[in-house]
Amino acid sequence: MVIKSWIGRAVDLLFPRRCGFCGQPVKAETSVCERCKEELPRILPPLCSFCGRGKASCTCRGKRRHFQRCVSPFYYEGLAKRGILRLKLYGKTYAAVSFADAMAACVIREYGGVVFDAVVPVPVSTSTLRDRGYNQSRLLASGIAARLSCPVEEALVKISETAPQRGMPAAQRSGNVLGVFDRTEGHDVSGKTLLVVDDILTTGATLDECAKMLKLYGAREIYAVTGAAARLSDRTPACQKGENTV
Repeated sequence: MVIKSWIGRAVDLLFPRRCGFCGQPVKAETSVCERCKEELPRILPPLCSFCGRGKASCTCRGKRRHFQRCVSPFYYEGLAKRGILRLKLYGKTYAAVSFADAMAACVIREYGGVVFDAVVPVPVSTSTLRDRGYNQSRLLASGIAARLSCPVEEALVKISETAPQRGMPAAQRSGNVLGVFDRTEGHDVSGKTLLVVDDILTTGATLDECAKMLKLYGAREIYAVTGAAARLSDRTPACQKGENTV
């Protein structure tokens, strides 16, 4: 016990955990520094029962999707946006720990009664994986799966290149990802309840295409979680009691 304690302390000194939002060292039992914890743009209840944004920021208008629901711990702005960019574009893979902690807590709070058979990351193309060296959604999925005590299943593959979704008008996003995902050969998803993981929710087009493909191959229910959700320009409240969110 003493040896393990000293080894643990040495590891912490040589390789300290860092806050995924600012990069500052943090204590081993946490993944967010105290300053960032206070300033993060959290999504707080009451939430839309479908897109997971606060009701005042919801724009989904009950639009039918192939996933049951999506939740996110943060809005894609301020420190959360900085953290996503650190993870996605600048190689700061330790930021995945900070986001996975928050995302898992959000899943447990909002999907507490759902038992997931597996966590499925949104895939990236072969060229993106080669250039970046990792799939940020896979890192997030691994952290979440560990906290939920269920496996990660890379059940989807991206079969063609697409233009980046960021900066693309909302009306073009669904068409941009149409038909670009397929089931990974050898993965059986029939009858499973799956949690699909991505970094950012904007219009939901990417998650919807992934969920559509998984359901095509027999998945029972698809839920989703992202690290952050963008506030869209249309702020018309869309959450009404009794709306169909399937």
